[in-house]
Amino acid sequence: MTMTFDPNTIATYTSSDVEEWIGSYDEDGSAIGYIADQPEGAPMGLAFVRLRAGMTFDFAWPYDELSIVTKGKLTIRTAGRRVSARAGEILNQPRGVQGTLDIEEDLEMICVHHPTFAAAFGMTLAEYRAASQAGTDPEMPPSTPRGPEWAGGFFDPTIMQHFTIADVATWIPVDAEQRAYVGYIADQAEGSPMGIAFSDFRGAGVHELDFLYDEVAAITKGSFTVHSQGRTFRVRAGEMLYMPKGVSATFEIDEDTVAVGMHYPTFEAVMGYPPHQS
Repeated sequence: MTMTFDPNTIATYTSSDVEEWIGSYDEDGSAIGYIADQPEGAPMGLAFVRLRAGMTFDFAWPYDELSIVTKGKLTIRTAGRRVSARAGEILNQPRGVQGTLDIEEDLEMICVHHPTFAAAFGMTLAEYRAASQAGTDPEMPPSTPRGPEWAGGFFDPTIMQHFTIADVATWIPVDAEQRAYVGYIADQAEGSPMGIAFSDFRGAGVHELDFLYDEVAAITKGSFTVHSQGRTFRVRAGEMLYMPKGVSATFEIDEDTVAVGMHYPTFEAVMGYPPHQS
């Protein structure tokens, strides 16, 4: 049974929940499946992506996109550099930055971007699919990269970058006694429109959490059980967990778990100070 996206409900999604794919993996080696976008009430575009080994294509996205690799490996050639990512790692693709994508191993990713597809393209996904099926592929809208004033930091929103959990400089304790931590890669001060963080929760912990923003987590390792809104469900590696603003939940960590969380708006936009000061 597929899970239909509800912007007011905490829920986990898999690629089986995609109602309609853009492209065909079996025929073309490329498939993008959205779980939600602007018409569904999501503040970010949320999608699963599957790409076959050997594929290559040029791109420059009209939004800021984060891809969390859950299977396989890819490399992006961009501005004379090569940026690679494999399972469990983040690939940051800022708006307007050009690159060439080389798929080295059969690839699966969870992709999250801001603004939404509808906001960036000026049409819904349904309208885009209809135009493509009619033989009129909509053009990629133009997008201007950020200026040099944003360049040079650890997180640089003017270039493609790859991040691993080892890149976290400061871990913020959610519950130090139960060994639960969050480590930010970027937030508002770094030029990101979304908060981007790794979470590392050790097994057997129980955590009661309140969500101050809309957040999606790509689970890269482990599993846990969620109790919220009168429901109980389990979340596993490779899945996408959506956590809407204003919802509370209890997390029972079944085994050591690592995830990448992305939320909108940023921590600083909500709290008034950067996350490392929390």
